[in-house]
Amino acid sequence: MSWLVVARKDFEDAVRSRLLWAITAIFLLFTAGAVYVRKAVLPDAPGLPSATQFLTAPSSLVIPLAALVVAYLAIAGERESGSIKILLGLPHSRADVVLGKLIGRTAVVTAGIVVAFAGAAVTLLALFGELPVVDFALLTLVTVLFGLTYVGIAIGASSFAATRSRAMALAISAFFLFQVLWDIVPFGVYYLVEGSLPNPTSALPAWYYFAQIVNPNTAYTRAAEIVFSGVGPYVPAETLAGSGTPFYVQNWFGLVVLLVWLVVPVALGYWQFQRADIG
Repeated sequence: MSWLVVARKDFEDAVRSRLLWAITAIFLLFTAGAVYVRKAVLPDAPGLPSATQFLTAPSSLVIPLAALVVAYLAIAGERESGSIKILLGLPHSRADVVLGKLIGRTAVVTAGIVVAFAGAAVTLLALFGELPVVDFALLTLVTVLFGLTYVGIAIGASSFAATRSRAMALAISAFFLFQVLWDIVPFGVYYLVEGSLPNPTSALPAWYYFAQIVNPNTAYTRAAEIVFSGVGPYVPAETLAGSGTPFYVQNWFGLVVLLVWLVVPVALGYWQFQRADIG
């Protein structure tokens, strides 16, 4: 398994460069720290279940940024430095390189998430005297998938780009698209279709909510809702224009969206990398 060799070396390089330790420290600060600050600032806020679910807020900000930073140079950096020729000179195919880099960088992000959530668990236990172990474990798994999704986006960008600067531009664009700009996408689509802006007091078409959930950040929030409120619809039927409740307004569809954002960028990046003239 040549890809496993690439993944192991990639992970070991991250450990030696202290990238793993930096990512873990950042995740720990934003999870355990956020839970502690929430309790200190809002002592009368809802209890343990709400505090546990609150972890999705800092995670949806710091994990995408950290995962993109960790992975966007995985392949583009080696192409620009020329070390990719040495890697491909060994018995590694280009598919091995892409898959190995994906697994290696995923291991770095996953290790950081697991340690950070362990710290958050200790913080919750200290603050509330108990911990919903099963719910917390499931939330951790969903968060790991969220991190893997952004690693996939970054690896796809790194495979697609020939230089560091282009890979960086793609990573930054992805971050701002999903964190900042996507909120106006449903409004824009609604205006093009209906000729007016959506009225929050009236029923909206189901596709409007589809335009929201295809953002991986929103998909993560919806997938995390499975842990707390089940796989059912997150949009009440009375708020939907028309009859019926489409499958894509169900919480479980968030998992599908995350998997699509993992697979498609990597596949596109590999397609371009396979065609590229490395020299």
